[in-house]
Amino acid sequence: MEIRAAIVFEKSGEFSIEPLQLSDPKDDEVLVRIVGTGICHTDLAARDQHLPIPLPSVLGHEGAGVVEEVGARVTKVKPGDHVALSWMCCGSCPSCRAGHDPYCENFLPLNFSGVRPDGTTTLRKGDQVIH
Repeated sequence: MEIRAAIVFEKSGEFSIEPLQLSDPKDDEVLVRIVGTGICHTDLAARDQHLPIPLPSVLGHEGAGVVEEVGARVTKVKPGDHVALSWMCCGSCPSCRAGHDPYCENFLPLNFSGVRPDGTTTLRKGDQVIH
């Protein structure tokens, strides 16, 4: 599927709106048509490599939209649901178990690695992997 996203290609670079290819969702994933997103201080810190991320990368993690498609194992949302997006947390580290999800010890690899937990990527621009 072709989408448009704000990409940063180099450290401290400008955001560029580019067409990308998005892979189909896996069985445990949800495809959301993004209606709005924000670029916050965390995204700027990642762009500037204060939070080391692979480049090129799509930033803007605070989103809202409508569920378009769900994988076979998804049970909590359905197409047409309105959703807000935020951070992923592991749910099993001491911080998560104590109810302090924002301090998840796996925050960076889960949210800024540019890959799914299984190591695969979802975005491409031609032959180039986008994180």
